[in-house]
Amino acid sequence: MNTTEEHYARLLGLEAPWAVTRVKLNVERFRVDIFLDYGRSTGICPECGSVCRMYDCSPGRTWRHLDTMRFETFLHCEPPRVKCKEHGVKTMSLPWAGKHSRFTQLFEAFAIEVVLASRSLQDAQKLLRLSWDQLHSIMKRSVERGLERRGNDEIAWIGMDEKSFRKGHNYISLINDLENVRVLDVVEGREGAAADTLIGKALDEGQREMVCGVAIDMSAPFIKAIRAHLPNADIVHDRFHISKHLNEAVDKTRRKEHRNMLKNKDERLTGTKYSWLKGMESLSDEALKRVESLAKAELGVAKAWYIKELFRHFWTRRDANFARSFFDRWYKEAYETGLPEIRKVARMLKKHLGNILTYFESYITNAASEGLNSKIQAIKANARGFRNFENYRISILFFCGKLELSP
Repeated sequence: MNTTEEHYARLLGLEAPWAVTRVKLNVERFRVDIFLDYGRSTGICPECGSVCRMYDCSPGRTWRHLDTMRFETFLHCEPPRVKCKEHGVKTMSLPWAGKHSRFTQLFEAFAIEVVLASRSLQDAQKLLRLSWDQLHSIMKRSVERGLERRGNDEIAWIGMDEKSFRKGHNYISLINDLENVRVLDVVEGREGAAADTLIGKALDEGQREMVCGVAIDMSAPFIKAIRAHLPNADIVHDRFHISKHLNEAVDKTRRKEHRNMLKNKDERLTGTKYSWLKGMESLSDEALKRVESLAKAELGVAKAWYIKELFRHFWTRRDANFARSFFDRWYKEAYETGLPEIRKVARMLKKHLGNILTYFESYITNAASEGLNSKIQAIKANARGFRNFENYRISILFFCGKLELSP
């Protein structure tokens, strides 16, 4: 082996019996090709670690490596095979690459760093000079490694949520670790079977026993799955989802009232949509004066807004008993408005009051899940959509799973 081969062998961290046999430099194509060989008559079985005699070599394969002085660098080798008494003929493990990968471990580690630091997958592709499929294969392997390494530590507080996947009625369900702000797993759909599958994939039997509380919306499939698989967990109906239901009731009331007023050429509600969806402390002085003026006119949307704002005080009660007492008074006022949308939400909250009051025992919310949802939405936008669910799942776990990704 001459000086050039020795130099590249040292750069690659190779030790005998592995050796660099040839280095081919193509200046016109900015490319370096490095040819490797195994020089021993025995090898290690990848299944049991036994020393076995050499059998033959697999057909030649190529791996992309880190660039050398801006030159794309590729390793070439015919992977050696050994014949094990117990496992038969097996291809030996290679010191520079994982099984089935077309990239060296060093290149994959670098690619992961580039993807995490890039604004989008398209930017990462350009920097790494990879196709979408090549980049996705690296991400997929890194997620699989991360999930295998995650272990089964206790996870006390989790959140379950649903999110739209594609246009139409296509949804995914997610389960999140609220304390560590990470996605544990994702499944397609939001019905009962999806919720059961999600819990089974994300948590092993021991972890399911240790879950203390789950923050969810009022989804019946989620409730059923939690009761079936998380025997020690309190169900906490999330305050953010409750706020969303109340905001939707206010907006539906506004839209209906606005249409009726426009028939009489009354445009007082024009341009007020977002004023009613904000909390009082978030309104500008001008918007607050407008809301107060419309409230004096006893418009339905103003009554709905007042009921929505009033419920915020529910969460500040000292304990569940005080909160229950507050809710009874709030429910009476909500029903006395006579507004159909407000009454509908009030009845729904009363039906689920038991699981709303559990907030005062655990004080968990899906705030972490809402933050993760924003990040997932950005992933979806930057990728300009996904061809299938599995690609979407890999990207979510890659960016939001807090997994140990590197080879």
